[in-house]
Amino acid sequence: MHRTVFPLITTLALSSAAMASGPGETHHTGSNYLANGALTYDVFEASIEHVDLATCPVDFDSDANFCRMTLAAEMAHVFVFSYDGAQPLLAVKSYELGDGFLPF
Repeated sequence: MHRTVFPLITTLALSSAAMASGPGETHHTGSNYLANGALTYDVFEASIEHVDLATCPVDFDSDANFCRMTLAAEMAHVFVFSYDGAQPLLAVKSYELGDGFLPF
């Protein structure tokens, strides 16, 4: 009996691990697996405290992109998302905090 139980337990453990790692899936553990490793705006919005910005830095086309900002590690971080498709994260631009740190 020991020989038949061990392979069954191993098979169940491996299949459970495989089911819990599918891109784009949400599991009862609260984990959202990112499709193609892309951070979409939906996941960002739900999980990262931020402020909405009216415009993006001049490096980015505000007609094609929108931006959000976080504060961490004594820096401002601007997250640039595409309006296209699932609204993936395209870039993160960081600024040192200080007077006039947002030049846009």
